[in-house]
Amino acid sequence: MEVRNKIIREAAELFLLNGVKKVKMDNIAKKIKVSKRTIYENFKNKDSLIRATIDLAQKEHIELNNLIVSESDNIIEAVLALLKNGSKMLARINPDYFSDLKRLYPDIWKEKIEQSKVHSFNLILELLKKGKEQGVYRSDIKEEIIALILIEQLSMLSDQKFPGHRKFPLVELYENIIINMTRGVATGKGLRLLENYQKTTSPAHT
Repeated sequence: MEVRNKIIREAAELFLLNGVKKVKMDNIAKKIKVSKRTIYENFKNKDSLIRATIDLAQKEHIELNNLIVSESDNIIEAVLALLKNGSKMLARINPDYFSDLKRLYPDIWKEKIEQSKVHSFNLILELLKKGKEQGVYRSDIKEEIIALILIEQLSMLSDQKFPGHRKFPLVELYENIIINMTRGVATGKGLRLLENYQKTTSPAHT
């Protein structure tokens, strides 16, 4: 099991940094210093390895998101912490990773992106409902509508045909989507919290 987990983690890193197409089983074997046969003893083919890397990433992402929300003093703090974590993740991903998955492994892409959308939708709903309870989000917002819109906006980040990719870094697009959504649904109390947290976490205060 230890060897299998090591293969998954190292393969995931190579896929994210280089894209899926460029990474061969030989590259993974060389990185881990095992034989290619050992990899095939643990994974039937590259498809099954790709699935395993995405499953691990989604599992750890969900666990971290839940931890962030549970440890935050309020939803505005949670959103900014989730934003910071998401930005770090996106900054490490080669854009080819998304395009390779969509083009070369469409079945895996469709299955995993749908799983990710379900988790993201439920997380956004939870944040919006708790934000209303805490008085940092407006009481008149329609949580499901906002969650659906936000999910579609975030989906554009993995679409290489989206015009914004030619003009702006992926992280900048992501941060603008989240911050502007938050501002749009926030109450006066929520906006004050947002501004205060942004001031204390700016480069001048770190």
